[in-house]
Parts: sequence; structure tokens; C-alpha cells
Amino acid sequence: MRSTRNIFPWVAAGVAVLSLPAVPRALEAQTSDLTILVAPVAATEPVDRRFGERIAEEIRDALRIFPGYIAIERDDARDLIDDFDLDERTMTAIDWRQLGMQMEATLVMVGTAVMADGGVEVDITFLEPRSGDELPMEAFAVADDDSHEEAASQIMGQLGRGVEYSRSLAFCGDYLASEQPMDAISNCNAALALNPGSDRAHYLRGRAYMLNEAWGQAVADLQRVVDNNASNAEALESLAFTYAQLGDGAASLRYYQQFLDFRPDDVDTRLRIAFELTEADRWVETVQLLQEGVERAPDNVALLEYLTGAALQAGQTGGEVTDPAMIRVAVDASGQLVALQGDAVNPSTLSNATNAYMLLEEYDNALDFSQQALESISGSDGTGEGEMSREELLAQVHSSRATIYDRMEDSAAGVAELEQALAYSPDVPNGRQRLAALKLKTGDIEGAIADFRAAVANGADPNQIANAIFSLAYSNHYADQTRVANHAAIDLGELGTALELLEIATEFVQDPALSEQIHFYLAYGYYLQGSAFDGRNEADEACAPARNALNAFERVSMHLGQAGSQQAASQRQIREAIDVQLYRQQQIIESSCSR
Repeated sequence: MRSTRNIFPWVAAGVAVLSLPAVPRALEAQTSDLTILVAPVAATEPVDRRFGERIAEEIRDALRIFPGYIAIERDDARDLIDDFDLDERTMTAIDWRQLGMQMEATLVMVGTAVMADGGVEVDITFLEPRSGDELPMEAFAVADDDSHEEAASQIMGQLGRGVEYSRSLAFCGDYLASEQPMDAISNCNAALALNPGSDRAHYLRGRAYMLNEAWGQAVADLQRVVDNNASNAEALESLAFTYAQLGDGAASLRYYQQFLDFRPDDVDTRLRIAFELTEADRWVETVQLLQEGVERAPDNVALLEYLTGAALQAGQTGGEVTDPAMIRVAVDASGQLVALQGDAVNPSTLSNATNAYMLLEEYDNALDFSQQALESISGSDGTGEGEMSREELLAQVHSSRATIYDRMEDSAAGVAELEQALAYSPDVPNGRQRLAALKLKTGDIEGAIADFRAAVANGADPNQIANAIFSLAYSNHYADQTRVANHAAIDLGELGTALELLEIATEFVQDPALSEQIHFYLAYGYYLQGSAFDGRNEADEACAPARNALNAFERVSMHLGQAGSQQAASQRQIREAIDVQLYRQQQIIESSCSR
């Protein structure tokens, strides 16, 4: 029987000084020993081949009392070697690693022994067969090829440190899987203290930093792993995602593309990556990634649909076109989908194309696509798409058409489309408010007021409505009249429409500052109206025009009284002018109306 006195005492002492991290719950339940497949150390002549076999035997014996680990029986390994028709004497480290995977070994020991100055140099590796991760071990030398016990003792001495590293690494991974990032980081730090060059520990710590949203620290770890091994697919994807979170779209896309080099035609993976980029609001990079996918699979509907939506997002900010080329990408992708699917095209594709053409101000094309959408939806089975019913889809398209007609300055057609949209779904966003605004543009003030009131009853912001009416009145009817030098040339019809709209705005306004602003413009508007009547009556000083002028001037003070401090200097000038005009109009009336 072989002596073990030089090995076992160290093992017992070594176990006593191991300082292992706290055990996560998933590992607390572990009751069976972890297995190690021990291969004979490959001896190179003139080192005796039996030296390597004896080291392996010593290690298998030592592992019988090594806590938590046990050697796989040599006979069990030989049986499987025979099954695979292999020769143990010619097996390489790769062969032993593959055998370890077959036997579900936790670790595989392989090594070499070569003659060196002053003795035999032994270089041992313990590796995880599936990941390829290695325990930290250092080569050492013994006196000769009869020193197998000393060699085994040194191997077991280093194994204690390696096992501590391995367990710390395992705990790190387990805490990571349990979404406990701080415990994972602590255990990965312990593993790296024992093996600073471990790519696996850096990768797991990087993932833990990602879980903790410490993106800068995650990048440092993951970048190191990728720099060391550019074919590490999981590290590439993690690094790409992390750069996206840091706002470095170029780096994110570069590493995602490297990751996709391993599976360039995997559409599901490309779509998942596109989703990860959009989650980080990296729309331009998303479009580029999807375009590359479409180049490889031009008939893939899922890629084209995602590309349409992503390009629309990438080309606009807050509804304003910021990148027309991106909008054009959405249009082209929609066209490809229509060509591929014909009448079966997804209605949302047609709706997206409509919006794209509308953003490009190509309104005729927008109307054509929206008409196709209406026909496609109307001919569907009525189940709708996703969570939207057919009626909701029809309402959405009619609402888009209303916007198109509004931009084409065909308000009457816009009213018809929006009324149709509301007939399909009363929940069209801002439907009643938009309909009222369109009706104002057609001159249907009574109908507009009714719709504005309905909008407020349905929860619309009355101040928003008041501001919309005020803006429309000022820009479409009021502003031009303030620029007329000769008051007699003021267009009383336009000014009258502006005043009517401003009076309507006062019905809805609740914000004090906006209310004061509207009342100031009403006051100045009535002053202009009175001045227009007076200017036309300057030569004749007739009764009726003077009465009209007086009526307008008398309204000025009432609205100034509610204008607060709005344009205080202008208010003083208006009041002074009003005092003069009130006296003048009263004199004309007394003189001309009694005749």
C-alpha cells in the first residue's frame, strides 16, 4: 500500500484554514461530493511514464478525505474509455475534458511532466469540463521521477487554494442566478483575489454589476473578458447591452454585430437584440441592425415589421421629423411588406406607412396607404390585431386621415373623417377636441362649442382647449388686423370672428394667467373694432356707425378690468384712447341720431 503520510496531514491542515464565503441557499442543500476525473500526468521521455500514473493514483487516494470532492474511480473511467474505443496512453487534454463532460465531472485534472534543470517540472491543470475555466495552479519541480508522493503533495496543496477559488466562483454564479448582486460581487471578488486572471470571475462579476445597474463597472469587467476572448458570445452580448445603457450606441452596435457573427441568420436572436436596443432608446442602432437582417432575409415579415416601427421612431422627435432618411426607410419597409403580403398585410403596417408619408408631407401617398388600410381592416374577420378590435383599428386610420386632410387644409374632409373615427370608437385620443378645432376652421362655431363642451365633460383639460381656441383666433383672424396702419382698412369680418372665438375661450379658461391674457386681447380687439367703425365714419359722422363704435369701445373697459397686469403700459394707452373715443362717439350720436 502506498504511503500517504506526506499528503494527508497537509490536507487536514489545509481544510482548517480555508475561509469560504457564506453558502447561498441553492448550495446549502448539496449533500453529495463533487467529482474529479483524474487523468494520468502525461510524462515526456526521458521521464518515466509510470511517474505520471503514480501521481494520479496518489491524488485519487488523497481525494478520499478531501472535503466536498471525490475522485471518479479509475475503473469507471476506463470502462467509458473502452466504450469510446480510445487508448488512455494517447489521450490528449481535450479528450480527457470531453470524457469529463460525459461523466458529469465537476473538475478534470490533466498535466504534464518534463525533464528540466535540476529535476522534473510538473504542470497540473484542474479545469471545469464544460466552461473550460481553470483553477489557479502553478508549475513546480521535484527532484526526479521517483518523487511522485512529493508531486502529489504539492498538487493537493495548490488544490486547496483552487477549490476555495472554485467555490467562491460557484457561489458568485448562484447568487447571480438568485438576483442578489451584492453577494454575487462579494464572492466574485473573493474568487479574483485567488485567481486575478479568471475570465469567468470577471464575466460573472460584470453580470452582477449589470443586475445592480452599475454599468461603468460592468463594462470594465466585460470588456476585459472580450479582449481576452473575442469568441465569448455571452460576454459579447452582455457588453453590447451594457454599452447601450451607457448611451454609447456605436460600441453597442459593434459588439452586437460581433455577437451576431456567430449566428447571423438567427432572426429570433436579431429581434431580441433589437428589442434590447430599443429598451435603451437606441433607435438608430436598432434600424441598422434590422436592415442588416433584412439584407440577409429580405422576405422575413417580422424583421420588416419591426424595421418599419423602429425607423419611424428613429426619424422623429415629438412628432417632428428630425431624420427624413429614417422615415423613408419606414416607407420602403412598408412597401416591401405590402408587396410580400398583398391583402393579408398587417393593418398596423399600413397605418405606420400612412404616418410615415404624413411626416414626409407626401399626403396623397398617405391617403392611398390609409385607404388600403381601411379596406384591409374592413375585410378582416373582426378579431382585430393584438389587443385592438377591428373598430378601434378603423377609428385609428380614420383619425390619421383626419390629420392628413387638416394638413392639406381641407377641414371639411377632416371633420368627416374624425366623425367617422368617433363613430367607431368614442375613445379616439383627443377626438372631440380635435373635431371641435376642425369645425372652427370650417366656420361651424356652434358645432365646435358643443364638441369642446363634450370634450371637457369627458375629461379634457379646459385650459388646453381655451389655449387652442385663443391660438387659432389669434393666428388665423386676429394678428393680421393688428398690423393694419389705417384703422379704416381693418377687415371687420375677420376681426369679428377673432373676437367671437376669444369670447368662447373665456367660457373654458380656468388658469388665471391665461384668462388675463385672453381678456387683454379681447379688450384690444374691441378697441380695434371700434376704431375701424370710427375710421369708416370719420368723414360722414353718421349715427349707425357711431353707435357700433360706441358699443365696441364700451366693451373695452370691461375686459381690461379682467386683464390683470397684462401689458400694463399698453393698457394705459388704450384707456386714454378710449376716454377720447367714448366722448367723440357720444357727441356724434347726439348730433346725428336726433336728425
